[in-house]
Amino acid sequence: MDNLPALWIVLTAFLLAGTVKGVAGVGLPMTVLGVLTFFTDPRTAFATALVPIFLANGLQLYRAGGVLGAVRRYLPFLVCMMVGIPLVLTLTADASERFLLGVIGVVVLLFVGLNVSPYVPRIADSHDRAGQIALGSAAGVLGGMTSIWLPAILIYLTARNTPKDEFVRATGLLLVSGSIPLFAGFAREGILTGPIALVSLAMMIPTAIGLLAGERVRNRLSEATFRRVVLFMFFLIGLNMIRRSVVG
Repeated sequence: MDNLPALWIVLTAFLLAGTVKGVAGVGLPMTVLGVLTFFTDPRTAFATALVPIFLANGLQLYRAGGVLGAVRRYLPFLVCMMVGIPLVLTLTADASERFLLGVIGVVVLLFVGLNVSPYVPRIADSHDRAGQIALGSAAGVLGGMTSIWLPAILIYLTARNTPKDEFVRATGLLLVSGSIPLFAGFAREGILTGPIALVSLAMMIPTAIGLLAGERVRNRLSEATFRRVVLFMFFLIGLNMIRRSVVG
């Protein structure tokens, strides 16, 4: 079916990705890419994750509430991101698989670095609009090129010292919103075909099972310990992607 690997490989990838998100709250697309890019190209791999990402983060946003207020609060970020993603996707549509693997590997390592670094930058209230424009644009570039724009979101929200509940609301909004131009762009570029869209929809089942399993693990296992394991896994995934980009 298109460029997809065997169904059991895809199921395993989403079960693992759902488990990681259930425990750590993030990491679904990076886990899917880390597994599936061994068997197919990065954009086909991400196309299978579009529906689970949209629905999982849509549910997160619905539970958090206050959607209209969040849209007004993060409007500069949203505009820059949602303009940037389709524009950069179009400009890099013909980029080689090795190039994409290298860039995604760097982005994954950036994500790991953000989570382990003791240094936390700060954006003052007076510079919030400028910060949103800069990091929203960065999210647009990362999202359009690699389909992973979470690091830019994390930098902005951490720099603003965002409270926990607002952090959940904002990440849900910005991840759902970024998925919309990717849906359109992937369909326009012929990446999101009918069969892949059906597979993406079906992958909600193993993702949901993984989410439930992850929540149980989170209740029984030290979250700090599991977080370190997940970050180490992403570190290895990022290094391997860069290696494959360099050596082919």
